Amino acid sequence: MTIKKKNLLPLILISLAFASCTQTEQNFLDTEDAYFGLTPPGLIPEVFAPGIISDTSWREHCQLAISPKGDEIYWSKFSDNVSEQIYFSKFINNKWTKSELADFIKDDLTHLNGQPTFSPDGNKLFFYSRNRPGGLGYIDAWYVERTDDGWSKPINAGQPFNTDGDDRPPIITEKGNAYTMGRNFAEDKVNYLRFNYTDGKFSSPSSVSTYKKSTYWWPLYVSPDETYIIFPSAAKEGFGGLDLYVCFKDEKDIWGKPINLGAEINTKTSERFPVVSPDGKYLFFMRHTKTWDIFWVSTEVINELKKQVPVN
Repeated sequence: MTIKKKNLLPLILISLAFASCTQTEQNFLDTEDAYFGLTPPGLIPEVFAPGIISDTSWREHCQLAISPKGDEIYWSKFSDNVSEQIYFSKFINNKWTKSELADFIKDDLTHLNGQPTFSPDGNKLFFYSRNRPGGLGYIDAWYVERTDDGWSKPINAGQPFNTDGDDRPPIITEKGNAYTMGRNFAEDKVNYLRFNYTDGKFSSPSSVSTYKKSTYWWPLYVSPDETYIIFPSAAKEGFGGLDLYVCFKDEKDIWGKPINLGAEINTKTSERFPVVSPDGKYLFFMRHTKTWDIFWVSTEVINELKKQVPVN
C-alpha cells in the first residue's frame, strides 16, 4: 500500500505522540515492588509505608517527593534527637534501600530542612531550609542538582523567588510554571504565587487568584497540567482543623469553588501536605495523628469529585 506524502506528516505526528505517551509510562517504575511493594489503596486512605516512612519513632512534617521515574522517594521528619531533616530511599537492584539522611544535608544538621519537591525532569530536588548561611530570609527555597556522583551541594534559588520572608519550594508544572506559598509576616497572610520557570530561572511572581471566598493555608499542590489544585483550609464548613479541598479550572481558565475532599479524607484533626504521585494514581497527604502519619488513597476520589462540577 502506498501512502501519499500529504498524509505522511499527520501519521508521523500521531506516531510520535503515541511513542511519547508510551515512553512516559515505561519510564515509571513498572514493578509490583513500586511503593515499597505495598498493596495499592482504594477510595479509603491507608497509612503509607508503616515502619519505613510512617514510623512511630518520629513525626512526619511534609509531603513526599517521588521522582518522575518512581525509583526515589524523599520526605522530611522530626525526631527527638535531630531537628526536621530530609530522608530518602531508592529502588536499587530490585529492592528499596534502607531509609537514611540525604547526603546533601549530612554535613550540617543545625538547620531545619524539609518539604522536598522534584523538578519535572527529576534533575533538581528543591527543599526549604531555615536560616541556612547564604539565604535571603528566615526560610528560603534551596535545591540540589543531580550529578554523576549524586547530588550537588545546596544552591539557593535566589531572587526573585526568595525574599526576606518565608519562601517554600516550588511545585513546577508541565506548562513551565512554578507555584508556591508566600507569607506576609507583617499582615500574617498567606498568598499563593506563580512564577514562570524557564531554563532554570524564575520570573517575577504573580498572585494566584482562586475562588474569592477561599480561605487557604500552606502548602498547595498543582496538577502537572494545571487543571486542579489541592490545598488545606480551615473553612468553617469543614470537618475540623485543616481540611483538604480541591478546585478545578474551568474552560475560561478560572478556578472553581473549592470542594471538600470528604469524610474519608478529612477528619476532626488536620490534613495537610497533599501531593499526587507522578503516575497520577495516588494522592498522598499527612494527617495529624499522634505520630503525624502519611496516608495514601486512589486519585479516583478526585475524579469522582470532578464529576460533580457543573458544566457551563
